[in-house]
Amino acid sequence: MTNWLHTFLYPPRCPGCGRPVKRHGTWCFLCFQSVWHPRIIDGSRRNHLDGCYALTDYRGCIRRVLQQIKYERKFQYEAACLYLLSRFPWMRDIQLDIAVPVPLSLIRLQKRGYNQSEFIFRSWAETFTVWSDALQRRRATQSQWTLSCPERAKNVADGFSVKYGVRIQGKSILLVDDIYTTGATMESCAHALKKKGAARVTGLVIASGAR
Repeated sequence: MTNWLHTFLYPPRCPGCGRPVKRHGTWCFLCFQSVWHPRIIDGSRRNHLDGCYALTDYRGCIRRVLQQIKYERKFQYEAACLYLLSRFPWMRDIQLDIAVPVPLSLIRLQKRGYNQSEFIFRSWAETFTVWSDALQRRRATQSQWTLSCPERAKNVADGFSVKYGVRIQGKSILLVDDIYTTGATMESCAHALKKKGAARVTGLVIASGAR
């Protein structure tokens, strides 16, 4: 379908409130201002993770958008995430060689059919760096949202490894995921990457409830 016909049949609307906008993926001023909060998350610099950036607050319309991507296959919201990523203000400050998504377990990947982190980030990341599915889950883990903070850390402890044959020694890595909650998952991923020689692991997520 050509772009003009797609626009005619499906007029672009704000992913937050549904108001008409100029282009698909564009957020209206009010919705954008209600969620936009780019920052380095407090406490995200840990033993292995060298800090994590978040673009928005995990509430309201962005929470709905991310949940619909993850659980309802609402792929039309890719453009809304790319709109946010294109406004990430510190891209030039991050040294990176590879972008790596937080992986799903094989069971969850087969059930869902896609990794939402790859869906959200890959096309954006490939415009300036190498994309690599360098990580894998060592075992299936319980859904993090059902657990307390200590339980989350225990749930994902030593839960990831670098795939055989993937070379990351001395590399600066951008580790991407849709949401940062307690940081336990990202810290565990960063630990696995650092064990294999990664020089630096910086996180980036679309949203977080942490300050």
